[in-house]
Amino acid sequence: MAQHAINAFAGRRDAVVADRRSPAYRAYQILHVGFVAAPLLAGLDKFTDLMTNWDGYLAKPIANALPFSAHTFMMIVGVVEIVAALLVALRPKIGAYVVAAWLVGIIVDLLMLGGAYDIALRDFGLCLGALALGRLALDFDHKLGGRA
Repeated sequence: MAQHAINAFAGRRDAVVADRRSPAYRAYQILHVGFVAAPLLAGLDKFTDLMTNWDGYLAKPIANALPFSAHTFMMIVGVVEIVAALLVALRPKIGAYVVAAWLVGIIVDLLMLGGAYDIALRDFGLCLGALALGRLALDFDHKLGGRA
């Protein structure tokens, strides 16, 4: 009985993976592109501050614990975000979870900052999206041996 259930699930998974027109695959594509673009753009903007002054989003306890300026730290953050975007682009099965963990760190920073609870909530939603991308990548990312 259990083996029959496993075989039925495997057949269903193969059918979903094989259909590139499925809503699940299209959701994967949307999330994949989005989680490459968003960290890449945010990371690049750490060097230009065109979107916002990123230094203002660093909680004082974190800034005070650093051996260098908040601005230097935010530039390091930019590099990490660019690398995370590239990781999602090339290895979404791994990169999605890296971005999710990074977003948890940002949420903690925003909660410590205070007054940015709306942004923390938005980043929680992004974190859930990154986790969904990681799960969908198991079915649709062929770069690490998936069946897509």
